[in-house]
Amino acid sequence: MKQKPKNNNFILFGFATLLLFLIIPGQSQAQLSVVPDSHLYQARTNLPAQKMDNTPGGLHLGSIKIHPRVDVNEAYESNIFQEESHKKSAWLTTIGPGVSLLLPLRRHSLQLDYHAEIIEASRFHKQFNTDNHFVNGILNLDFNRLNIQAGDNWESNSTAPVNEQDIRNDYLQNRAFCDIGYRLATRYTVHGFYRNTFRQFDNTRSSSDPTADPEWDNYTENDMGTSLYYRFLPKTSVLFEYGFTHHNQNDRGLTDTNRDYDAQRYWLGLMWEPTAKIKGTIKGGYYQQNFAAGSSSQDWDGFSFEGNLQYAYTSRDSFTLTGFRYPIETSVNESHVPGYAPGLYGTYSITTGGTLTYDHRFTYKISGIADVSYFHDNYSEKGSLSINRDDDRIYSGIGVLYQIRDWVGLKSGYRYENCDSNAFNESYRNHIFSATLSLTF
Repeated sequence: MKQKPKNNNFILFGFATLLLFLIIPGQSQAQLSVVPDSHLYQARTNLPAQKMDNTPGGLHLGSIKIHPRVDVNEAYESNIFQEESHKKSAWLTTIGPGVSLLLPLRRHSLQLDYHAEIIEASRFHKQFNTDNHFVNGILNLDFNRLNIQAGDNWESNSTAPVNEQDIRNDYLQNRAFCDIGYRLATRYTVHGFYRNTFRQFDNTRSSSDPTADPEWDNYTENDMGTSLYYRFLPKTSVLFEYGFTHHNQNDRGLTDTNRDYDAQRYWLGLMWEPTAKIKGTIKGGYYQQNFAAGSSSQDWDGFSFEGNLQYAYTSRDSFTLTGFRYPIETSVNESHVPGYAPGLYGTYSITTGGTLTYDHRFTYKISGIADVSYFHDNYSEKGSLSINRDDDRIYSGIGVLYQIRDWVGLKSGYRYENCDSNAFNESYRNHIFSATLSLTF
């Protein structure tokens, strides 16, 4: 891939501002996210399957709805490598073309989606310039009492560099899933799910640490389980969930960094149906994670939970609260002494946190959003640096969306990131300003 330097960083902001005056406002229906994307937390495979955009397409081929789109984002980051020195900033341009297809089949539907991210930086081209690709498919089958959702999410992606000497680590990832729900009676519903995820890195090594092989972080994971729902109020159900996860880490024969494990969870929770004023699910309970025999990693068990609740306060105002607590794997290829310890800070962290989001619609065309997040990462193992790392991370953001027409929207936002860590050179602050022009047909 060719990497080109970028000199005209202010063009997109000027072009977006010009559009506000040149395009005549029309009626608006489509909604766009108005806050810049941020790596708030790492999603696990037991979260709900990825949903695709159902916005009606402007193009048709028979009964197939075709929905092409492109996003152009210009962002300024004050601390692009998230370093404690806080000295390296850059502009990032991201172009995101994509197309979605929706095929209605009476009560059923088939959705296909492709989109890309083409990223170019004003500085540090070798470290940040890249193109990522994503392909998603979802089949929805509705047989009245029996509902099936199956699909696949594929991506060609990369991890971001952590310093000026580092490089992106490219990887392929695929996630297949199947969810089956069956209504046993008026009040009872049983649900089963299965996820298969694999990630495969290439072996290109960073010059800052040529001893670390990205392929040490290759893995395959199978997650399965069942949930039983009992509706005790017209819009509210209590649920019990059992889940089992088998995680197979390919560590290239480094027995001291073996991170294969089996995990089980026993959760109790509540679910509110979408037609209620409050909707979503919150569930939690006992979680245990046992590593393979002979592994240097420590087993863990304790309380875990996850939740996603939405509350429609008025027709113009809504609140969303998400949160979770469970182990999150670290990267073994960060260890500068392979075979001595699993990663710089151990095998995993126990991460607890959540995000509160407030949405407000000012007019039919203008809406705003504000959010605040807090996460605590407790690294119970010392790793190769012989330190029990402990992080407190705070994120906050504000954004505004102007839906100029059905097919064009303009959004701008600001995000603040703060990580307070007891580990050397792991604390950082970052300010992100961004503007995005979105075209949807």
